[in-house]
Amino acid sequence: MEKIREFAQANQPFRIHLADTRVLEIKGRDWISTHPSGQGTIVTVYGPGDDEEHWVPIRAITNVSVGEANSQGT
Repeated sequence: MEKIREFAQANQPFRIHLADTRVLEIKGRDWISTHPSGQGTIVTVYGPGDDEEHWVPIRAITNVSVGEANSQGT
């Protein structure tokens, strides 16, 4: 969770890798939200479509990497 908040606050693109092999692209801080206390168990990812939201349990995240996702991302 710390890395996710760090990347979001820096407003840099990054990827969240999930246990089910999906990769979610985070374009910047406006594309993700976490609980303000940092104690939440869910991360909300917005996109890639305008009306899309993904509620991601923290336990489903296997890795966080810096950079924009390629065409394999969802």
